[in-house]
Amino acid sequence: MNVAEIVEKGLAAFLPVYDDGNVTQVLTSSGKQFLVRRTCKTVLKNLARFYNIDLTAAREHYGKAVNKKQGVPIPFASNLLLIPVKARKNPLGENDGTLGYVNYREIRDVEDGKEGSCHIIFKCDKELEVLVSKDTMKEYIKNAQLVESCFLNRHFDGSNGANKNNEQKSIENDEAQLRDYLLKLLLEIIYMQKNQAAK
Repeated sequence: MNVAEIVEKGLAAFLPVYDDGNVTQVLTSSGKQFLVRRTCKTVLKNLARFYNIDLTAAREHYGKAVNKKQGVPIPFASNLLLIPVKARKNPLGENDGTLGYVNYREIRDVEDGKEGSCHIIFKCDKELEVLVSKDTMKEYIKNAQLVESCFLNRHFDGSNGANKNNEQKSIENDEAQLRDYLLKLLLEIIYMQKNQAAK
């Protein structure tokens, strides 16, 4: 199955599995699952090629928005924003990888798992266990929300034109959104602490 067919079916997640080799299990928006005889890394690169995305540039740009260099959510389209997440413990080969990718737009909820894992509940009612805690996954989702906001503003609100002035405005906008996000987060923490002290 090629990338165009995967995109047409709608992508909820894809993760590395072993099945006669290091291959990729794909979960569609409707809940169907199938194998692609390629590595996750190759599937990601093929998706990037399909959407004309420079992965390195995207990670660098959106990494600034969430103040991260690793695990940066990558937006491809308004309905496809991939969150990298650890999906397997011990790869057999040195380059087999542990990361899978979850489409933020398809996540309905996150529930606790065992031993530092959690379960992602998709809109199609399928579940996926990933090897991060619920709190960590919630943090990934918050980062994805911020990246989505930056992406939509950059590509659909006309703030990122062809000239350098518009590019600078886009960067300043992203930084302003990050400041707003951090301020809201700080206020939430203060509010929670006040409530706990009042009990």
